[in-house]
This record gives sequence, structure tokens and C-alpha cells, in this order.
Amino acid sequence: MAKIPTIKLLAAAAALALTGAAQASNGQITPLDNLIPTTGNTSAPSNWRFAPGQTIGGVAGALDGVAKLSFTTNAGANYACSGSLLEGGQYVLTAAHCADDFKKMTVQFGWYNGSAAVTRNVSVGGATIHSGWTGDLDTGADIAILKLDAPVTNIKGYKLSTTLDVGKEHLMAGYGTTNVATNNTATNWNDSGYGHYAFNTFDIDSKTLNSLADPSYNADFYKHGVTYMVDFDDGSANRNTIGRIGAKVGQNWSNTGISPLANEGLIAGGDSGGGDFVWSGTEWLLSGVHSWGWGGNSACGYYGVTNPTTCDNAANNGSSYGDLSGSTAVFSHLGFISSVTAVPEPQTYALMALGLFGVAAAARRRKQG
Repeated sequence: MAKIPTIKLLAAAAALALTGAAQASNGQITPLDNLIPTTGNTSAPSNWRFAPGQTIGGVAGALDGVAKLSFTTNAGANYACSGSLLEGGQYVLTAAHCADDFKKMTVQFGWYNGSAAVTRNVSVGGATIHSGWTGDLDTGADIAILKLDAPVTNIKGYKLSTTLDVGKEHLMAGYGTTNVATNNTATNWNDSGYGHYAFNTFDIDSKTLNSLADPSYNADFYKHGVTYMVDFDDGSANRNTIGRIGAKVGQNWSNTGISPLANEGLIAGGDSGGGDFVWSGTEWLLSGVHSWGWGGNSACGYYGVTNPTTCDNAANNGSSYGDLSGSTAVFSHLGFISSVTAVPEPQTYALMALGLFGVAAAARRRKQG
């Protein structure tokens, strides 16, 4: 598929916050019933803050490893993104568009009421960008790894999901902008002293959707990895943007939201690079890296949906009902991540040393001969 022109590359403007839904529970029972935000179910951003040590899904400090990234580009502009601490505490996983141009990078954990519990820095050479990243979104290559100047030892890093998680409900978190889903105004930094969270479902992957719905589909566009797509549902058929696109091409992509709907949200500016987490039964696994957002009306218009202007609840709000977002799937980049973060065991170093000694000895023998 050619690059979709209407996807908003929010990296340039601080990249991808969560907007709390203003919908009451419909009473259905789902696995997320016990994960209702401890701060309440209303739509105010203050009710979706997460605090250091906060318990979500029975896990204390579930979002302590979510990082706030503040960076200065080579042109001197200042921006913000999010990220996730990996196991071992030395590396942070984020989006490529948050790491491909900076001269200064600060990484903070436990950002609450305007101050951080832990602060680290990243050197200019400390970012590893996926080799497939070209600046085009939705290719599955919007992923990067940051090496911290010192390991974080008092926060548990996240293990990675190793499976395709389409259809799974997930917890999303970031340090970006916020708004109420029904407000027809842009997301803002009014609650920027805090990180925010919500829930959604990985509705489909971009390759599957576009192979059926986009006449210009090109399979080679997705050769680098998988992108998960979600929409912001309010329980109605109109705001079920992915479902409406599916109906256009004879596919039943009709998920109309999680239960309770009051927990559903969407990422926004500043959340790019932040994490989507799936529940393993015992812990939260890092499954997706926030990449892009797309207005519902624009998306429906692009795919030829009938009455496309009814897909988006609030056209001026980039994270309102009916809008879409995409996240790079972690499972499709396990090799890339391991190639950067894997540290040889002590015995491996010993074998390497022996190997180098053998090579040196052989070289001396050849020289003496």
C-alpha cells in the first residue's frame, strides 16, 4: 500500500495521550471487568492518571516502567514522546520517529505531579533505529531502542509478547496530551503533569485490512513488521470505523468496544513510542509500540465508506470516538530487539576470549613459519 497521506505523523509535533471515554458500562462481563481504573470511570483526564506503584490488574507498579521522553532535535526544536523499559533496566523501547533525530534525550520514569522518580539520559549514539524505517508510517518499522546512560535498577522492566495479539484487549499508557472523547477540540497538555492510561482491543492488523480494502495495496509495504490497528468505539455502529470499513468489503470486523465501554480510550499526541500491554494471566506483557493516529472521517473517506463524515464523533479532536490509531507489533521484531539488548553470558565471554586467543596464536605461528 502506498503511504496513506491522511495519517497524522504526530512525531513532528510530539507524537502519540489517552482520552477517557464518557460511556457507562453496558453490564457485560469480560476479562477486563476487574481492571476498572482505580481512579474512577468518568471521562475527566484526571481520572485516568497513573501513579508510581499503582496496582492495575493485581500488579503493583504495573505502569512504573512507562517512560516520558523529552528530546531536542538537531534543528533545536523540543518534543515529547513515550517509551517502555525493557527487562534488565538498560534499554527503552520506543517509536523510530521519536528517536531518529535528537541531540539531547532525557528519559523519566514515575512522572507524577510534574516530577520524576527516576531520570536517565540517552547519548546521541545510544539510539538503534530499525533498518526498515524510512519515515513512512504503517509499515511495521516504526520502532527503535534507546540505551540509557545507566541501568534502572529499582523498576521492573517489561517482558515481551511473543504472539500475534489481534483480538486481544490491551492496556495502553503514555505521557501525551489528553481530552474528553466527546469534546470537539484538539487534545492538549492541560494535564501534562501526569501519565494517562485506558484500554482498547487490537481490532485487526494493517496488512489484513489493506489487502482487502485498499485498491493500491502492495504486500511489500509490510515486509518489515506488523502494525496493529484499533478504533475508539462508543458502542454505536457509526463509530465502529474498522467495522464499517470491513462491511464495505464484505468482512465482519464488527467489534464495537470493550466492556465496560467507560474504560475505552485512544492514544494522542505525545503518546508515540508508549506501550500497549496484554495480560498473560500473571503479568502485563509489552505487545505494541504506539505509532500513529488517523481521523475517523478521513479513514472512512479513504476507504470509500458510505457517509464517511458520520464515522468521527468530533472532527477537531484527533482522539475522539471513531478515530483510529496504529501500534507496531512487538512480536514481529523480537529478533531486532534481541540483537540490540542481548548480553552474552559470562561463559560466552570466556569462550570468545579463548577463540580470540586461538586466532592470535595461529596468526603468530603463521608469522613465525
